[in-house]
Amino acid sequence: MIGLLHLLQRNNKLFRRDRTQVFFSLLSVFIVLFLYILFLQKSQLDAIESMIPMTSGVKILVNEWMVAGILSIMGVTTTLGALGLYVRDREEGVFLDLLTTPMRALQLQLSYVINAWIIGMAFSLIGLALCEVFIVATGGDVLAFPAMLKVIGFLALGVTASSAMNCVLILFTNRQSSFSTLGTIVGTAIGFFCGVYVPIGVLPEFVQKIITAFPISHYTSLLRQEMMGDSLETVFTEAVVRSEYEKIFGVVFEWQGGILSSSMSISYLIFSIIVFLVLSLLLFKKQNHTY
Repeated sequence: MIGLLHLLQRNNKLFRRDRTQVFFSLLSVFIVLFLYILFLQKSQLDAIESMIPMTSGVKILVNEWMVAGILSIMGVTTTLGALGLYVRDREEGVFLDLLTTPMRALQLQLSYVINAWIIGMAFSLIGLALCEVFIVATGGDVLAFPAMLKVIGFLALGVTASSAMNCVLILFTNRQSSFSTLGTIVGTAIGFFCGVYVPIGVLPEFVQKIITAFPISHYTSLLRQEMMGDSLETVFTEAVVRSEYEKIFGVVFEWQGGILSSSMSISYLIFSIIVFLVLSLLLFKKQNHTY
């Protein structure tokens, strides 16, 4: 246990010292913010205006929708950036040196994954605080304490799922150059899968099913349901219009003619975490041949 704690401390320090890696871990968030200011906000406001009369609460609703998407993207990109240390250690031979210590290979793997979770969670909590400041500054209200606790719980669950998923992905990369390519692909695709760039409801049905099957999209949906709850009640007085908006903009997911509940999304995320962790364990064992 002491050895694991020392490894966690070492991994955390190395990530924080690499400011370039930290920046690129957050690059997707900056791009989404830029696109939101440029046209994403206006396009959604126009879409809502075609459904209901425009009110001051609509802009708050749209801002809450966006910050939930940003938080889910942040969980994925920061954990992937932290796991990049594993790729660097393998390429530079540091990992082989660590294998010569009394530490078991499984403990080494855990040190990278747990460190990724810690970093992802830290950035997500900071991001949540900044997002709440932004919402209040634009006329919204701070989340009530029960809702805040739920959001923090969803952050923990989503960051865990992101860490487990990224752990599988980095095991297919051997060099930092290929990891950079992976980071670019993930950073670009995650905004699409979280329904930030394009509303899920306007995509072809088979694409909607792919996005619904993607675990992190459920993380985004859970955050949106909780963070937008009060605004949805205020803005939409007609249940039919609200239901249409929620399905189009990925607040809820439709599957086999029914709406997936929050408990279903949570269960799916937990199941995905188990699958990703087992798969990463098998791949790691195959790569290192020993525990």
